[in-house]
Amino acid sequence: MKQQFIRLSALCVLFAATVVGCKKDDHSHDEEELITTVNVKLTESGTTSATTFTFRDTDGPGGNAPTKFDTIKLAPNKTYNCEITLLNESVTPAEDKTPEIRTEANDHQFYFSPTSVNITVSNLDTDSRSLPLGLTSRWTTGAANAVGVTGSIRVTLKHKPGNKASGDDESKGETDIQIAFPAVVR
Repeated sequence: MKQQFIRLSALCVLFAATVVGCKKDDHSHDEEELITTVNVKLTESGTTSATTFTFRDTDGPGGNAPTKFDTIKLAPNKTYNCEITLLNESVTPAEDKTPEIRTEANDHQFYFSPTSVNITVSNLDTDSRSLPLGLTSRWTTGAANAVGVTGSIRVTLKHKPGNKASGDDESKGETDIQIAFPAVVR
C-alpha cells in the first residue's frame, strides 16, 4: 500500500511539474502565470486544410484530469506548418498567453521531441537574436506508423530569462509547460 501511495504521489508531482507557467516579470509578487491550454494547429503545406490538436486542463495541475487531450494524427510523407497558441482558461475571459511569449521571445524556447513516430520538426521562428523560439515551425512526416502503434511528440516550452543561447538543449531553463501529445502517422 505504501509503495502505491509513493508511486501515486510521484506521478502527481510529475504532472504538476510539467503543467506550470512562467513567473510574471513584475517582481512585486510571485504569482505564477498559468497555461491551461495548448493548441497545436497544423496546416498541410500548399493547402488551407488545417487541424488543431488541443491539450486542455482548465483547473491547472493537481486538480481534475485534463478535459481534452487530442492525439495528433498526420498523413505520411507530408509537410505541415505548425502554429502554437497558449491560453489560461482558468479565468473569464480566457487569457491568450501567446502574445506574451512572442514579446518575451528572447527568454523562451519550444522543444519538440518525437518518440516512436516519424515526425521531424524544423524551421522554428526566431527571437530578435535569431535564436529559435518555436511558436511556428514546420513538421515533416515520413513513413506511417505500424497499425496499432501510437507514438508521442513532447512539446516543451522553456523559460530562460537572460540566459538563452545558441544550441541550448531542453534541460536548460525552467519548464513553463510540457505536454506529451499522443501522435500517429497514418
